[in-house]
Amino acid sequence: MRHTKWLSAALTVALMASTAAAAYTVASGKVKSINADTKTFVLTDSADKDHTFKLGDNLVVNRAGKESKSDLKAGDAVNVCYDPGLLTWTAHYILVQEGTSKDCELIRGSVKGYDADKQDLTFTNEAKKDSTYSMGKAQVRVNMEDAKIGTIKIGDHALIIVDMVKGSPTLRSVMVDRAK
Repeated sequence: MRHTKWLSAALTVALMASTAAAAYTVASGKVKSINADTKTFVLTDSADKDHTFKLGDNLVVNRAGKESKSDLKAGDAVNVCYDPGLLTWTAHYILVQEGTSKDCELIRGSVKGYDADKQDLTFTNEAKKDSTYSMGKAQVRVNMEDAKIGTIKIGDHALIIVDMVKGSPTLRSVMVDRAK
């Protein structure tokens, strides 16, 4: 009986720790199918493996720079920012790669620094690689509301959209998530 209680407690702590440690991540591929009844879609990745995602309650779909709640279609090439939960992967932001966003990609990571003189943002991606991007005319948002670059803090977790045209990355958007 003691072992059962101890094992149950250890499992509960492990599950809670893994949930707390879980961070959003990004996947890419092609939308294979969408099920409106279950609010899910299937994504086929570059290795031809299928993954099922739940559509989050606050889902944003970015198609050619225009954001909506439900503009996703079978056959779309996409980048998906999602929460890799224990049982269900929940999509929160989907970038459809077509039109003006054809060569764009989502990158998840954290803000490492900002040089106001050069107007450069240094960003550390999920793989712990640092990259520096010129802010140019990039949109800045905190909790999906327009903001100024000065409101961004070092260490903020963010999702960025980078245009990879001609091998020269151009920052299009910086989206910071902060607990309210």
